[in-house]
Amino acid sequence: MKNSRFILTFILALILTAFSLDAFPQKGAYSYSHITITGKAFSKKLKVNVDFGDTPEQIKAGEEYSKILTNKKSYAAILNYMVDNKFELVETLNYTNSYNGTGGTSGIVFIMRKKNKILPVK
Repeated sequence: MKNSRFILTFILALILTAFSLDAFPQKGAYSYSHITITGKAFSKKLKVNVDFGDTPEQIKAGEEYSKILTNKKSYAAILNYMVDNKFELVETLNYTNSYNGTGGTSGIVFIMRKKNKILPVK
């Protein structure tokens, strides 16, 4: 009898721990952003384009973030701003241009995500 209670309690604790650690991701648990950063000609300032998605609200938010982040001089400043707004970095990509066999990085892309608030179902 005591063993069965212990086993049942142990299993229940494992299940609760798994849910609290987000072991079972929920649909819509994250919002993603695609941040394209390029250099400006003859300047040390950066041009930033933030893409949150296709809805009017996402487009407006992307334009606002783009306006705030454009003209920063540091990639770290852009990342720090996004982290301050509860985003986390998922992936960093370089994109390059090639001309006559030579090429170099012409921009950076940050893929970031932000955890959504999951509202209880009523």
